Amino acid sequence: MEESATASMEGLRRRLELALKPVERPPALEEALERVSKHGVLHGPLDWAFPAWIAYVEHAVQKIIETFPLTEEERRQLLHFRDTLTRLLQDAWVQARAKLMSIYRAIVEGTYRIEGKRLYAPDGAWIYVNERAAPRLTIRGVSAKAYFPDVLKLPRERLELFQLGWRASDEGTVDSRPVMYTPQPWQLPAWAAVRHGELLIRVASASLTREGASIHMHIKAKGWRQRWDKGEAVGLVAEHFKRGEWAPLLTMWLGDGVTELKNVVSGVYRLIVAMKEPWRLGSAISTWEALAARGKEAYKKLRDAAGIYGTLLDLLGAHKWVVVKLATDEAFRAAYKLRAKKRKIDILREKYGQSGVEASAEWPSYDRQRKDAKNAIVIAGIKMLLHLISNKGGSLHAERHVSDLKKALAIAGRLESAGLRPNIARSGHCYVVYVATADLLWLAEKDVEIRRSIAHYLAEKARSGTQRQREAARKIMQRHPSLFSPSGMAQWFSQLPSRVRTVLKPLVRCGQ
Repeated sequence: MEESATASMEGLRRRLELALKPVERPPALEEALERVSKHGVLHGPLDWAFPAWIAYVEHAVQKIIETFPLTEEERRQLLHFRDTLTRLLQDAWVQARAKLMSIYRAIVEGTYRIEGKRLYAPDGAWIYVNERAAPRLTIRGVSAKAYFPDVLKLPRERLELFQLGWRASDEGTVDSRPVMYTPQPWQLPAWAAVRHGELLIRVASASLTREGASIHMHIKAKGWRQRWDKGEAVGLVAEHFKRGEWAPLLTMWLGDGVTELKNVVSGVYRLIVAMKEPWRLGSAISTWEALAARGKEAYKKLRDAAGIYGTLLDLLGAHKWVVVKLATDEAFRAAYKLRAKKRKIDILREKYGQSGVEASAEWPSYDRQRKDAKNAIVIAGIKMLLHLISNKGGSLHAERHVSDLKKALAIAGRLESAGLRPNIARSGHCYVVYVATADLLWLAEKDVEIRRSIAHYLAEKARSGTQRQREAARKIMQRHPSLFSPSGMAQWFSQLPSRVRTVLKPLVRCGQ
């Protein structure tokens, strides 16, 4: 029990460090939009997540003003809505940082106390700690009223169909009023548009996920009374669906739908909704999932049912609406696939330009590189770590983790100057510059020290890694035996540890 508690505190400490990690620049709007279109949420350090929310809200409101025919009063209401949200997020940002810093110090200094499911710092700041959920900080007293105008201008009967789907999924009820509790920025205006009128908006909490802080908003539609309980709403969605009315299913899927992006890109089309009693909506494919429909036509019917609401979802960049567009818009699908074929580094350069920072083997700021790591190698003066990827065929990367995009691009430029083809990927809130297998093997042919390091690393994985790592390492070594052969390299081979030579010999024979 004591070991489990220690591990739990260590995990909480790491999540707090990620949430409190300073960022070197504010998030670009393009970053926030990309995250929302891919994942729907904005995770990261507090100093990234809150500004990203603010940037997204400002962008969304501006797009609504530009897209929909609004009166001057409606524009004024939207701008007030934007300014209110911005002020609330700024106030919550200050409060969250102060409380999390106090809790972090208490954990580091061992001055915290735990009462039930709460961990307290000496100054009274506290956080929910529950093994079944991410730690959650409650934000106190950050709320205000705002007004969201009727931008869709839909007849009441049509509007209620969209309301019904939200009620069947994410919408709750407080004091007989509809409420939404969400960490997804796009859901706030998407839901407010069908519950337009006076809203009570509250920044409710910040959860500490493995990807960083996640901000949760609580919105109450004060101008509406709740008409349905959850079970009744689900039943009505199913009835409409059976009669060929897909509008309620659309918003139910926007709330609780399973996003099968890879399947849709691959041409597999299924509409799956997570729900209790899945048999009420379609075929039960698991205890909590209903398969409502199959085929490309199902997504076309969702798109057609959206009507003007689809225009709003489009400008909000909602990740689930992106899936609908991939299934129904051939031009959008072609552009998406073309973009997917591009290397991440090329996309980043198109967005932000090539960095003018001079790449250095040492960086003074945050860098996860472990200088004494056994799997470290030096390529073009850059210290990198070998990383075995246990996929079907087995692949090997050399990686460098940095927190700043300019540094990542600069390192990539240094590697390119050495004749390599590096790429960049995101890992949490860091950037990973990596060199793939083909380039590493090319380097190994030219540099005996790199060859030695790779052979040593793979042999260790083949000897003592997990089952998948052992299989992946052996596949690489068997495909390229000449790189690890002792022939012509007796002195080098003899200097390897005996356990490494033991693993290498049979693999080399397989390739001879």
